[in-house]
Amino acid sequence: MVDVTDERIKALVLIRIDPGTENKLVDELMTFEGVTEAHFIYGPYDIYCKVDCPDYNSLNELVMNNIRNVQGIKSTTTCYLA
Repeated sequence: MVDVTDERIKALVLIRIDPGTENKLVDELMTFEGVTEAHFIYGPYDIYCKVDCPDYNSLNELVMNNIRNVQGIKSTTTCYLA
């Protein structure tokens, strides 16, 4: 059996935003501890963030209390990396 309790949680956060806020939002997202990358993308989402957190509670805190509270962000979808 593999013990995964010490493994960090890595995820992609796919973000839909208000038009015209792209540059401001990428810069602001990069200020959050745990966000390792933030990029514009084309398609149903506007920005993706790669995040690296010590545990699920930290990831939840980052997404729910930081990323989702940024003005201009309309919605997020979090995808855990295997």
